[in-house]
Amino acid sequence: YFNRGYINFDIKSVSTEMTRSRDAFLINFSIQEGQSYSYGKINIVSSNKSIDLIKLKNLIKIKENSVYDPRKIKGLIQEIEINLSKNSINFVKVLPKIIPDNNDLKINVELNLIETEKTFVERIEVEGNSTTLDEVIRLKFDFIEGDPFDMRKIQEASDKIRALGFFSEVNVSTRMGSSPEKIIIEVKLVEKATGSLGIGAGYNSSDGSVITLNINERNFLGKGQTVDMALSSSSSERQLTLGLEDPSFQGRNLLLGISLGRKSSTPYSVPLNIDNTFIAPKIGFPLSRYSSLTAIYRLDSDKTKLSSSASTSPLIKSDVGDKIKSSIILSYNLNMTNSVIRPTSGFKFQAKQEINGLGGDIKYTKTGLEFKTYKTLFRDDIILSSDISSGAITGSDANVINRFSLGGDNLPGFRNYGIGPIDNSYSGSDANGDPLGGKFFAAVNLETSFPIGIPEEYNVFGGIFIGAGSVWGLDNTLSGSSIIDDSSKIRAAAGVSLFWDTVIGPLRFNFSRPIKKETHDIAENFRFTVDTRF
Repeated sequence: YFNRGYINFDIKSVSTEMTRSRDAFLINFSIQEGQSYSYGKINIVSSNKSIDLIKLKNLIKIKENSVYDPRKIKGLIQEIEINLSKNSINFVKVLPKIIPDNNDLKINVELNLIETEKTFVERIEVEGNSTTLDEVIRLKFDFIEGDPFDMRKIQEASDKIRALGFFSEVNVSTRMGSSPEKIIIEVKLVEKATGSLGIGAGYNSSDGSVITLNINERNFLGKGQTVDMALSSSSSERQLTLGLEDPSFQGRNLLLGISLGRKSSTPYSVPLNIDNTFIAPKIGFPLSRYSSLTAIYRLDSDKTKLSSSASTSPLIKSDVGDKIKSSIILSYNLNMTNSVIRPTSGFKFQAKQEINGLGGDIKYTKTGLEFKTYKTLFRDDIILSSDISSGAITGSDANVINRFSLGGDNLPGFRNYGIGPIDNSYSGSDANGDPLGGKFFAAVNLETSFPIGIPEEYNVFGGIFIGAGSVWGLDNTLSGSSIIDDSSKIRAAAGVSLFWDTVIGPLRFNFSRPIKKETHDIAENFRFTVDTRF
């Protein structure tokens, strides 16, 4: 009720009555509304000289004269607490003072930063983890016994423990320790099955029917290690992969893993058959509280041949043959969102660098950048997401499979390989021409999701999206007597989504239409994927 701006109201009467089934009472309140109030001045006050009040005031995004909503003040307090925690300012709490101005119908707010008594973590107690080792849980806390008590860090640790997926219930609470200045943290867990054996069939709107076999253990020997074997077969791809990953090697924040496998694929859009065998050891470690670096060495053996007897672009024919690719892939990740599970505010940034030519037959570098933001509106029911990505390849050895493509999930409204340079001087496997990919790409996707009136327990949400992007650039644009257009022409599409969390996984249905397209682009008006509400 307060969220609509009313702070003065009278309860005129209260009445009760029993339901017809005589198993419950109904309580009716008769309320007379008062005046609606708006925000006035918001100020931050502190006597602590080590606190930069100017930077904290920059966090105030509440506009003066906007309708009073106490949840906005709560959100502002949380942002201030996060900022103080990041700057290692402990033992300070934010106390709001509400000052009504009844003449102008405004609410002035004074946020007082008050120093509290110094409290420290005495110990962390973990219960309920009969299989998972204590060290797997404790590594999710960004502090140890004896460090200053910080409620924000405890909430972050609780979020990280839930993200492990090992527990059906995670309850983190605190109680007073052996003295008033000491706090004991209690972590109570209920474990769930982490191993799975799956045999199934499904349908993907791009690849058609898919048969899968998967054996997976995400908490091997209770150490949080993942052991995985996956076998899949569809009309366009057959794949077998094996993987082992330890995210806390030797009890440290150090990730070690290895994957190997074999894949035979005939992409729907490209008239090639590729037999790929690979092995890829990797290592990862945190650089800071919110960032990490992962390094992968990958060795690929590719055997490529034409999959169609129809006339094919000579630029694709040049990719046929057996090649060895030896590469290092570096990935930098920065996560400044409010949740590692379902973010609703903050941003993510990823920079990926692939360096080929450490031996093998192929030499080129491939760089990719992605920046994604999250924000909520209207009582946090509407989630806004923006995704900006780009990439570039240097060197001339990247073939059509290794060059960039857009469409499908990264640009809804167009089919995989649906836009970009094509060679339409040959019939190829596609009436629209043979797609060639590009050495450069850029894309922007804006999305929003929201309730659509269906009860929340059914986990069904709606969404709207709009995206634009382009793929361009080739080393060779001469195909016979034809010149291929590899310019950076923008394409755009928009549509609506339906999100549904089901027992078989989160499903997403996209219905879209192109806004701007070229003659030979291939639109995709419907796409079904296994996805999550962003």
